[in-house]
Parts: sequence; C-alpha cells; structure tokens
Amino acid sequence: MSKKLFTGGKIVLPDRVIPGSLVIEHGRICGILSPGTSLSSDYDIVDVAGKYLLPGLIDTHVHMWDPSPVNYREDWMHGSACAASGGITTIIDMPLSVPPVMDRTGFLLKKKVAEQHSCVDFAFWGALTPKNLDSLNELDQLGCTAYKGFMSFANPDYPQITDGYLVRGMQIASEFDGLIGVHAENAEVADFGSRKLAENGCIDYTMHDQARPWWSELEAIQRAVLFAKAVHARLYICHTTIAEGAAYIKQAKSEGMPVFIETCPHYLLFDKTVLAEKGAFAKCNPPFRSRQNVNKLWDYIFDGTIDTIGSDHGPYRDEEKTCKSNFFLEYSGFGGFDAMLPALWTEGIHKRGLPIPRLASLLSENAAKIMGLYPQKGSLLPGADADIVILDADEEWRYDGTESLSKTKTKNNLYHGMQMKGRVKQTWVRGQLVYNNGIINQNVKGIFIPKHKQN
Repeated sequence: MSKKLFTGGKIVLPDRVIPGSLVIEHGRICGILSPGTSLSSDYDIVDVAGKYLLPGLIDTHVHMWDPSPVNYREDWMHGSACAASGGITTIIDMPLSVPPVMDRTGFLLKKKVAEQHSCVDFAFWGALTPKNLDSLNELDQLGCTAYKGFMSFANPDYPQITDGYLVRGMQIASEFDGLIGVHAENAEVADFGSRKLAENGCIDYTMHDQARPWWSELEAIQRAVLFAKAVHARLYICHTTIAEGAAYIKQAKSEGMPVFIETCPHYLLFDKTVLAEKGAFAKCNPPFRSRQNVNKLWDYIFDGTIDTIGSDHGPYRDEEKTCKSNFFLEYSGFGGFDAMLPALWTEGIHKRGLPIPRLASLLSENAAKIMGLYPQKGSLLPGADADIVILDADEEWRYDGTESLSKTKTKNNLYHGMQMKGRVKQTWVRGQLVYNNGIINQNVKGIFIPKHKQN
C-alpha cells in the first residue's frame, strides 16, 4: 500500500521530539498528526508504539570497494544490507573503487553496479587527484556531492593531492560551489614516523598515535583552511580525530568560513589503548588518540562545532589485516555501518546526555545540507523522502561481529562484544521496509541521489 500511517511513536524533528503519527504517501512524508488523530481506512497502519522515529542516517564517509576486479571486500549487496541494519538509508560513497570515480567512465560504472545491488539510496564523492582536475566540472554535472583529496600519501591508483593541485582543485570547485574534502595529515611526517617504527620492529601498537602525531593532523587542517580561505572555497575536513583541530575549525567558522568538520564514531568511543587489545584489526588513519582527547572531542559534539559523523566503513578480510606481519605496515580501516547508531545512542544519549535532535542532526540533517541532498533527505518534515529509522531506545544487547550483514563479518570487528543500549528495529527507504528485525527485503532497490543544484 502506498499510504502508511506510523502511529504511537516519538518523532525526532530538527529541534524537538514529539509524540504523534507520521503520514506517508507515495514514498514521501506528507504530514505529522497529533496523537489519537485518525485517517481514512486506506492507510496501512504501522504500529511503532514507544519507539523513536529518526530521519534515515546519511553516512558521509563510506568505502564500498565496489566495483573492483577482485571483489572480496565489501560490495554493494552486502554493504547496503549492513547499512540498512544500522539505520543508514543513504550511503555517500568515497571514490576509491577500481577504477576510481575520476571521470564519467568511473562514475557511470559505479552507478550501474550500485543500482543493481544496493538496497538503500546512494550518492557519490568524486575524486580529487592531480590526474583529474579537468574532470571536476563534468563530475559536478553528473551529480557528485563533493571531491576527496588525500593530503597524506594514498596509493598509486589514487595519488596524494599536493599543495599546488589542491589549491587549483579548490579554485575549480569554487566556480560551481563545489565542496572539497580532505584527509588531513602531513604526508611526510606520517609516512616517516610509520616507516621508522616498522623498521625498528616496534610491538607497542599504541605508538601508532606517535607515528602519525596529532600535530601532523593539525598542521594539515590549518594548511587546508588557509588555502580554502585564500581562494574562497568550501572545505570539508574528513574524519577529524583531534580536539585541537576542532578548536581551530570553530575559530574559522566564527570568521564566516564555509568549512565543515566530520568525525567518526570510533574516535568518540575508543582511545589508543584499543590497539593493544585488537592490534591491526583496530588500525585506522588518522590514529586513535588519548582518552583525554576523546572526552574533549565530545565538547565539540555538544557545542555544534562538529557537523557530521561518518562511519568510515571500509572493511578488509581478516587475513588482509595481518598479511604483512608488521602492525605499522598493515592496511588501515574496518567496518562500522551497523554499530554506528546504537553505539552513539549508548554513549551519547544514555551516558552523556546528548539531546536526541542533536544526534539526528549529526547523522542526517547536517550531512544532507552540506552535501546538497536537502530537503529531499535529512529530516522527517513534510515533503522529504520517507527515510525512517525505528529505534528501541532501551533495548540492551551485545554487538556480535559474526552476525553482521557485512560481507566481511568477523569476531575481529572493532565493535565486537560491545554492550549496547538502543537498537534499530526497522529501516524504511522512501516508504519501503528494507530492514525488519534482522531480515533484509531484497526487493527494495536504492536509487542514485544527485547533489541538488542551488537556485
């Protein structure tokens, strides 16, 4: 039935949570009713009594690794199912597939694969490398949301964006109001430190924080902000780990700069001691920092400085994470789709008292606005797509990585064994039930959501 009425729930709006019923018609939200208000019988009733209704999550930072010649990591079929189980209804995928999204060819190939296999909606980052600056305008016309460059060393197929090319990319993007995103670490400092510890045979994995020190991240943030200010570009700092970086961005924002800052759930939950426990399975770049830094990052969550939280979901097979027999040479990255919302609900809402609308803005509304997907995505206001997460705020459960819907399900998942309070029960995409208490509806197909052009 194309008309649905979600009754008895707690509806999370941008500025408050209210009891009421959500009216859905033809895949869009068309109204909010006071409790007890009834409609004609041609509405399918969805009883969500006592549950929270949140806007579907928009994950700003995803590595699906698909398409790829050897597709043995995450793929769109498994990855999108895993995303849906965590309340994610729109994936914004990074451009590092094979081939990367550097031009029309790479874009159309990824779009074709995602359309065939994704059960949630999706948007794409475009590449920002020295090789493809001439393609930025074309990628903008195709609908890319933003353009990702690595100030750190990346890989031969996706080279580092050195300063001159970064400035030129910013200049080009500013002509069409494009958004430049950066992985902010000083390349030579981070590479030198990592190689030195690898060569010395260091077995203290918490030293990853010193190999790629906090100030190498701050320096790159400051450099990127300076460049963006000089050429009037919009800037997005990906996966920030350091409170010093957030403080610097807060100052830039106060001066009116269009600069945005993202962090990840794992930087708000874990400190560098997790590396002693989980080794390379918890390795990521930038690194985990101190517990003191984790607590300071939360200050910038509360005060509005941090704009978005992205999962940085980019899992590897277990054997890949230990294939080099040296922690400081191993691949960086892990899965996190299905743990993000419950983990942040547990830590943020239950333990720290974060207002629920603030968490919703971090995980949905802000991303939609920054990435050009609003008002179609990002809220439960009338007119928006009916992307809805039904969450039981009080269900207590233990996350089991072996039961994840990811292609790389494993007990070595960073979140494995974590005690959660708050669980996704259902996920709806454009009014279609895609996830229901552990079951994926394979008949739901996601669609590409292009960046909306501003009038």
